[in-house]
Amino acid sequence: MIFKSHFISMIIFSVIVSTLLAFIRYDEKKDILKYGLKLFLYMTCGVIVVSYLMRYL
Repeated sequence: MIFKSHFISMIIFSVIVSTLLAFIRYDEKKDILKYGLKLFLYMTCGVIVVSYLMRYL
């Protein structure tokens, strides 16, 4: 395993996927940044919520 933490691996994956999807979808730099950041936050928060639910339910 490259990273010792699954959380760090998830963060790296979220950055890569959100960046690629933002570049595919938009042409303007401002729109790419906004959409990429939004996707990154959605993915990261979603994983945190689901992992919390898996742990405590």
